[in-house]
Amino acid sequence: MDPSTNVDEIWTALGRFGKFQVCQLLLCWVTILSVCFQLLNVVFIGYRPTYQCAPVENVSLLTTLAPKGADVFVTYDKCSVNLYLNRTNDSVLLQDMECPNGYTYSTPKDATFVTELDLVCGRTALAELTQTMTMVGQGMGAVVASSLADRFGRKTIHLVCHVTLYLVGFGVAWAPNYTVLILLRFLTGALQQGTAMGGAVIALEWVPTNSRYLVEIFGLLFWSTGVCAIALFGYLLQNYSWRYLQMAFTLYSSFCLVQYWIQEESVRWLLMNGRVKDAERIVRKAAQWNKVSYEEVIARASRKTAETKSLLTGESQLVSETGPRVNSDTQKAENLELNGAFMNKANNAQKDDDFAVERYNILTVMKSKRLCVNSMIIWFAWITINLTYYALTLTSTSLAGNMYLNFFLNGLMEYIACFVEMIMLQRMGRRPVVLTLHLVTGVALAAATLLSHFSDGNVAMTTASVVFSLTGKMAITAAFSGVFLYTPELYPTNLRSVGIGFASAIARVGGMLAPFAGLFAIYVPWAPGTIFAVLCFVVSLIVLYLPETRGVELPTDLAALNSWYKENSGTDRKQKKKTRGFKVK
Repeated sequence: MDPSTNVDEIWTALGRFGKFQVCQLLLCWVTILSVCFQLLNVVFIGYRPTYQCAPVENVSLLTTLAPKGADVFVTYDKCSVNLYLNRTNDSVLLQDMECPNGYTYSTPKDATFVTELDLVCGRTALAELTQTMTMVGQGMGAVVASSLADRFGRKTIHLVCHVTLYLVGFGVAWAPNYTVLILLRFLTGALQQGTAMGGAVIALEWVPTNSRYLVEIFGLLFWSTGVCAIALFGYLLQNYSWRYLQMAFTLYSSFCLVQYWIQEESVRWLLMNGRVKDAERIVRKAAQWNKVSYEEVIARASRKTAETKSLLTGESQLVSETGPRVNSDTQKAENLELNGAFMNKANNAQKDDDFAVERYNILTVMKSKRLCVNSMIIWFAWITINLTYYALTLTSTSLAGNMYLNFFLNGLMEYIACFVEMIMLQRMGRRPVVLTLHLVTGVALAAATLLSHFSDGNVAMTTASVVFSLTGKMAITAAFSGVFLYTPELYPTNLRSVGIGFASAIARVGGMLAPFAGLFAIYVPWAPGTIFAVLCFVVSLIVLYLPETRGVELPTDLAALNSWYKENSGTDRKQKKKTRGFKVK
């Protein structure tokens, strides 16, 4: 086994979803709930119930402001106590003042951090700022953690972030004041993103090319389960302090304390970084779990490696043992996996001194014109998705009816999104899936906005508006998952975590704005939906210039990636039919 070994063939020989791979994938998938809980629990630990000024204990002190002997009365609004002079035909406001005795809420004082810290009236924006800072933290975490994951390993960064997220989660539950709370929410965002990015890349690298979309579908199923579970936790603990609810969400992540001993590093990353013995140990373990011969697995992978190597070098025309030679697209996929790697040998060392590992960073993206343009397109898609998805999710509890039921139904729509995406990915490429889902989202949200604006109390139009809004939520959820799958496929191995991490970081621009969508809608009700729809329409146009990645082996270096881009990027480019592998410059 050496760094050029065809990893896809290893997983195929072991069984696409053998017992070992399934266990490793489950560790990644159950971590998704940890990420979901810490990101979206603000819907219940930070929601704003109805409120008004608390009664003034000594009303007589207020009446001293009125003319002597005047008939006055006091009213209590949300943000002010008002003193009125009662006259024969009307009343006159004599004085209003900010709530001198604080506020009364429709829930217990400690139900949420908003009620506990009185983040209402003039301090309303501070509540939204807590979630905005979480998104800022996500951006920082995406950039830093993804770069570290490419350099030090997926497993290392994934587990460090997960364990630290677990500790910070308890810190949030005991935050003594607003300053500490917002700082810990920032750290939550950063660590949540590091955990999510690491787990996503590991999961994709555990399976062969033709199974990657299934990994993403199951990931979305677990995320949807997390959304529904948040509603369940919130409902069961609705009569307790938000601090207990926060601890309940955090306790779920306790398995991270033993995850180090059961989670394995990505074999693909180990081979690309010269750690051949570690990769061999994991493959041997997988073969033992799956009850297959390690020697047969390696022999099969080596044959595939040799065949593809000969195609790259033009040494011979090989025919597979089981039938005719594979088509040119499959050969091209295999070539990408091996290009730039088959000339390096590890010679049974942990990491040979003469094994040169090519290191990439975000500057690599900027220096490659084609990669830079494609990255900007996918970044814009990420911004649009984050803004639309989180705005619709965070405002779901403000709809009429029970907020727990509303959020639960919101989660159920994400289950539907899973099946819609699965059907589409089975029949379509990555690019048309992302395009179609954004187009559906744009049409649905545009229709919902128009119906809502012109409903004027009409029940049928209002109901139709809600249906279109839920349809938009379903489509943008599927688009979120689709872009999550699409993005890492656009980058070579040692730039993959940086690529998806930086895309996620840029996306936080949309995430930071999302918490304020509800406030914006108070002043201009039609504006948020219109903005979301227009952005989705723009994405559906510009993704046409991205290359199609369905059925293509994940590229290992920048040279192979650029060569592939030249043949597949842009709406006017078609994959050329070839009988041999293409050359890499």
